[in-house]
Amino acid sequence: IQKVEFGLIICDEGHRLKNSSIKTSSALSSLSCNRRIILTGTPVQNDLQEFYAIIEFVNPGILGSTTAYRKVYEEPILRSRQPSCSEEERVLGEERAAELSRLTGMFILRRTQEIINRYLPPRLEWTLFCMPCPLQQKLYKHLLCHNVFRACLQGVTQGSAHLACITALKKLCNHPGLLHVTVKERTDRGCVESSLYEGLADLFPESYSSAGFNTSDSGKLLVLSDLLSAIRQLSPSDRVVLVSNYTQTLDLLQDLCVQAGYTFCRLDGQTPTSQRQRLVDSFNSPYSQSFLFLLSSKAGGVGLNLIGASHLVLYDIDWNPANDIQAMARVWRDGQKKTVHIYRLLTAGTIEERIFQRQVSKQGLSGTVVDLGKAAEHTSFSTSELRDLFSLTDTPCLTHDLLSCSCSTDGSVNDMEVEEVEHVSGRPCQLGRQGDRRGAAQKHLSMSELMRWRHFSGDTHSFSDPYLDHARSHITFVFQTTSSHTAQ
Repeated sequence: IQKVEFGLIICDEGHRLKNSSIKTSSALSSLSCNRRIILTGTPVQNDLQEFYAIIEFVNPGILGSTTAYRKVYEEPILRSRQPSCSEEERVLGEERAAELSRLTGMFILRRTQEIINRYLPPRLEWTLFCMPCPLQQKLYKHLLCHNVFRACLQGVTQGSAHLACITALKKLCNHPGLLHVTVKERTDRGCVESSLYEGLADLFPESYSSAGFNTSDSGKLLVLSDLLSAIRQLSPSDRVVLVSNYTQTLDLLQDLCVQAGYTFCRLDGQTPTSQRQRLVDSFNSPYSQSFLFLLSSKAGGVGLNLIGASHLVLYDIDWNPANDIQAMARVWRDGQKKTVHIYRLLTAGTIEERIFQRQVSKQGLSGTVVDLGKAAEHTSFSTSELRDLFSLTDTPCLTHDLLSCSCSTDGSVNDMEVEEVEHVSGRPCQLGRQGDRRGAAQKHLSMSELMRWRHFSGDTHSFSDPYLDHARSHITFVFQTTSSHTAQ
């Protein structure tokens, strides 16, 4: 098709072109076509280099070379967002962010979900911090003291050791049984010596079996089990989408469904493309017999419309906030008639909380550049805090501790939230070429945004959510926000 003269190229999910050296970008750039359009909800996913790549694709040369862009825009903007920056650095960063936004604003047409929110039912989003179980804590502490982890922290390891450490901790947060499978495989192959998993097998109970998993070994699984039971009991006609990043974790969640007698359907990377839409249509049907839809965020995070469910549980967390945002949006779509409940599960004090904080930082970065006028305060954690991945903190909610929030943790609305609601009551029209960026009340999650959420400690009398109140015994802390046109 390189021989064909095209008039226009339109790339949906254009944020995938975040690197100009990947094959997809090279292939599209080689086509003879001057007019290019990218459609994306997340122009900044991880960093400003990705933003440069997609801008360069649609308007080559406008931001100069990669080196010039990094020096003129990226570095000053990033420096200005560090809590330790000087006043000069802060001012320079804001000026460069404004200039970058002005330049790219000439060919960016920004439309947010605010436009259609008024036609959708309310959405209640809950971030639940779950208490790690004794076995999880014991294994976690053992791993952190391991030589491989120490070597990573001292910077003396090579290759993928850091990634292996992170993966082991993430598996442990989901369920110790996932780690037990890996330990058993390594032991059977006889390669456990001097590896990350050395000595782990002795910490599991003698009779421990990964096959017959125990719900009580994982804080998140206990909360999920109680939550599903409450939804089934209180709202028998409601259905639930259960999302995970990992096929192995979906297997575990499937075992939970079988054990509890829940009807379910499943869509992951192994599901043939020809069957996917049939699965979705069947689940969305009012006559569907399935209580749960097990979904791999990697396979079905984009483009699926699962309005047959009014509850969504995000079981684990991804480094890229855009992946989680897209997964959580599966049920709050055009056609949804019921109030939507979204629950995101995190194991308190662990690597999952640090990843959540990292997500907050990345989304704050997006707000700084793409949606200018986003409050700059509290949008970033310091470098040392972000590096603090390999530690276990015994606290109900490390994120709330870092906010230095003085609220009463009983879910009462903060003064900041009231002010924000008053500020956005007259929602600006988003029609027109550039819209009113400064007043668009974007909902990028940032530290200042988290301060406006409702905060509940685990021992609050009630979360004012009947489903969650059934699962309260294993929850240490909760953040909650409501999205609806009436709230604005």
